[in-house]
Amino acid sequence: MKKICYVLGFIFMSALSGCENEIDNLEAPNGGLHGTVYDMETNTPIPLPVEGSGGVLVSLFEIGTGATASIDFRANADGSYTNNRVFNGNYRILVNGPFIGVCEGYTKVNGQTQFDLKATPFSRIAASATISERNKVELTYKVTKADESFSLSNVSVMWNYTPRVDENNANYVTKVAKGKASEDTHTFELANDKQFVENFYKIKANGNKIYVRVSATVNNIVNYSEIIELIAND
Repeated sequence: MKKICYVLGFIFMSALSGCENEIDNLEAPNGGLHGTVYDMETNTPIPLPVEGSGGVLVSLFEIGTGATASIDFRANADGSYTNNRVFNGNYRILVNGPFIGVCEGYTKVNGQTQFDLKATPFSRIAASATISERNKVELTYKVTKADESFSLSNVSVMWNYTPRVDENNANYVTKVAKGKASEDTHTFELANDKQFVENFYKIKANGNKIYVRVSATVNNIVNYSEIIELIAND
């Protein structure tokens, strides 16, 4: 009886060891993908929401392997995207962003591979900003719809003490709705802003930097300006 137990134990341990070796021998991803979504008309990167749970989803669909699940990750606020751990192979890339129509393409990943895409945003937002010695920020913007038949329902201006700025509640300190004004200048009186005063130690620790941005809602789709960095005064 003992001999049988020893034999069964040996078989079990051998099988377990074989499984461990098989797991250890699984190859790590040998490639990666990075790129930028460019505006089809201006050939500049399309600004996007902050990367994270509310960011733009990038999906990779492997072709010719029978894989059914996509590889999903988030694009960056500057319109770029990166995934450094992708198996070499052929892929369809889909970027589910604030674009007219579908933003997709096909590429072969072989090592670290660059692949850019083009799309058309619902609106384009030009923005500029200045800050005075008394920390008065003047933010000027102009929203241009991609099609004159589209409907502009709201413009918002916002600031934050980190470079993560968008309409998500966690990504702004102050946000002001400007309604349907497609072109305007808004003033943030930061010296009188309680949030600015109470969080100035965080701002100071980051080199006195603050960040402003503009969003526009057109046909219920939100597009953004670039994030503008300013230096506040002590």
